Amino acid sequence: MHSHWFNATVVMLWLATMSWLVTVKVLPPLLVGEPPNYGKVVEAQIDAPPVGWNVLFNNRAIGWALTETALQPSGLAEMHGRVHFDTLPLKEMIPGWLQPFSRLIKQPVGELPMDARSVLTIDPLGRLLHFDSTVQWAAFREMIRVRGTVEGRQLQFMIRMGKSSYTNEAFLPSNSLLSDALSPRAQLPGLRVGQTWTVPVYSPLWPAKKPLEIIHAKVEGTEPIFWNGEMVDAWLVVYRSDPGSGVGGISSPKGKLWVRRDGMVLRQQVMLFDSAITFLRLTDDEALKIVAEAGPQWWKLENEMSSKNYD
Repeated sequence: MHSHWFNATVVMLWLATMSWLVTVKVLPPLLVGEPPNYGKVVEAQIDAPPVGWNVLFNNRAIGWALTETALQPSGLAEMHGRVHFDTLPLKEMIPGWLQPFSRLIKQPVGELPMDARSVLTIDPLGRLLHFDSTVQWAAFREMIRVRGTVEGRQLQFMIRMGKSSYTNEAFLPSNSLLSDALSPRAQLPGLRVGQTWTVPVYSPLWPAKKPLEIIHAKVEGTEPIFWNGEMVDAWLVVYRSDPGSGVGGISSPKGKLWVRRDGMVLRQQVMLFDSAITFLRLTDDEALKIVAEAGPQWWKLENEMSSKNYD
């Protein structure tokens, strides 16, 4: 008698467990498709011409950016990025506490140019191997440099600021897309409403004790935007902090992307010093003009180039 009830209970628990497994783990990928990964992103943009971006703050241009993915002779893929701020309006972004720096560098903080470069290396299987990211301020000789190497599920950091250096490590979630906070993403192919994925974000501007922030991306729907003289119906991807960290369980957006149906990112908004910076994709001809001015090795530092000065 008791064995029948026991068997029935076991079967019910098994059915409940399998229902949860199918509902949470199996059905979402089948219904909305697999989220973007390095393999898909690299395949979509490998050896394509560099993508140019206009960098905006409060609807005014403050600089430019370039991104590209290039296949190396070794078979590895490198994702290059560079963001150049002609004038980074720090006084407007974080007013008040930056005034002492004005006296230190003997120029207004609102006129402080900045240059950020990054290189991510991806293996033929679509796995991140390592990255290198630097920030240079025009008023300082030293730079901030972050190097990261993936070892299993751990990301090992080396942060160097002038003559000081620090090491740190962070857990790297599986199936995540590591991103430089200052470099726009050019392609996100195969999007569907409801897709979610994890985006570990790093930046040389963040404290050495916390070089990585884990945020979550979700395709929340579509939204029309005006790009290159026409209205485009684009996927809206929203970046947020961990679920539940905001009021009412929904945190404020950490960034947004508007992605054309074919995967081309047309506009990206990121938060820098609690202010929104917008990257607006340029046409191929406009991008080539920036490349001509920046030089064929625009993603490299001057001391990494040949004797010819490209800047």
